[in-house]
Amino acid sequence: MNPIRGLIADDHTLVRAGMRALLEHVPEVEVVAEASEGSEALHLIAIHQPDVVLMDITMPGLNGLEATVRVAKEYPDVRVIILSMHAVEEYVLQALHAGASGYLLKHAAPVELALAIRAVVRGETYLSPPISKVVITKYLQRTRVERYQRSATSMPYEQLTS
Repeated sequence: MNPIRGLIADDHTLVRAGMRALLEHVPEVEVVAEASEGSEALHLIAIHQPDVVLMDITMPGLNGLEATVRVAKEYPDVRVIILSMHAVEEYVLQALHAGASGYLLKHAAPVELALAIRAVVRGETYLSPPISKVVITKYLQRTRVERYQRSATSMPYEQLTS
């Protein structure tokens, strides 16, 4: 079986080194390149054709979200997992709209990194469990409000039972 080829894009050298070290313990993953900003990541994706990119959101120059939009458009077979310290629904939705296949919190357990990579390579979407909870809670709040607004504006007789 061919290894999963990965690229790490983060502006912090120690973060990249730490992720590389973690991924060296995942037998089916091979880190083929590292980038410190979005434009460099795009250049290295063209050269190395990775299966997955671990992309930080906040990088100088072309940020992770802007780079993800370009990856999704120019390299549709490459999966992007956004790495972030922000467990905020807005960031998650922006990442997913940009074309990311996953959103992983930087404080996640090392085993979760491998789970996320395997999931997105299989074509699944991966969200860190705390992110899933935030997104689902916000979704349920919005749908409750929408349902209430619809029922409040509908005709009163529609609310009567037989």
